[in-house]
Amino acid sequence: MKELRMNKNLSVEQMAQLLDISQSHYYKIESGVRNPNFLLAGKIASLFDCSVDEIFLVMN
Repeated sequence: MKELRMNKNLSVEQMAQLLDISQSHYYKIESGVRNPNFLLAGKIASLFDCSVDEIFLVMN
């Protein structure tokens, strides 16, 4: 996910703001410590113009 975020020229802080979560929460998702719930995965997928399935695939 880091690569997707960087391709959009977004910082961790900006992503967290766009998703309405803390930077810490977003970083844990991006680093693979946590998985997003389905609703949050949908928001992430929307930001990256991809499917929810693709979000879960790039996390593994």
